Amino acid sequence: MRKMLAFLFLSALAVLLSGCASTKTYTEDVSTLMVSSDSKTFAVLGPQYHYLFDMPPAMAQSLTSDFRMRLTAVILREFHVGADGFTWGYVRLQLTDDATDQDRAQAHALHFQTTKEGLVYYTHHLKGKRYLARPGTPSPAQVQQTGQGRQTTLDQAYRVPVLDSQSSADVMRLLSPVTFLAGTGFVVANPAVVLFALPVAGLKP
Repeated sequence: MRKMLAFLFLSALAVLLSGCASTKTYTEDVSTLMVSSDSKTFAVLGPQYHYLFDMPPAMAQSLTSDFRMRLTAVILREFHVGADGFTWGYVRLQLTDDATDQDRAQAHALHFQTTKEGLVYYTHHLKGKRYLARPGTPSPAQVQQTGQGRQTTLDQAYRVPVLDSQSSADVMRLLSPVTFLAGTGFVVANPAVVLFALPVAGLKP
């Protein structure tokens, strides 16, 4: 019995160690934020990967609110990618020091909270999926240069560390549902849902 328990323990430890060994870290530089026309999804399109996340209503409304020019975003920790491309991480939106009382009131109406020090913030656990970009899909910057779509880049790039434990074979079978239709823009699976970049020139990392 002891030998069997020892064998099971060593087997479980070997699996755990092999899983840890397969985890790699890379950095994703994000310079464009795109939101679907139904405001239910937002996407980050990189040259190799596309990330699609569920858009919480409070976040969608914040990015189009009167106080959006006085918003900053903070990536609280590294993002994680696991089996089937499942991706999760935490992001915090917060008002800058020059926010007005009206800005704070509007933010509180969207379920922002306030710390004892007076910081008005909204933290969300983002959940979504990572996909492999389809060959030939142009980047948002390329589309902007050709005059298609309504993309607008952020002031600066966000640098997000990613812990990747997804297997290579799993990655290869998950092609992005984001495609480009000439004269229309980026679409997500259903051509009725188009991706547009919000005018977030005032949103800084």
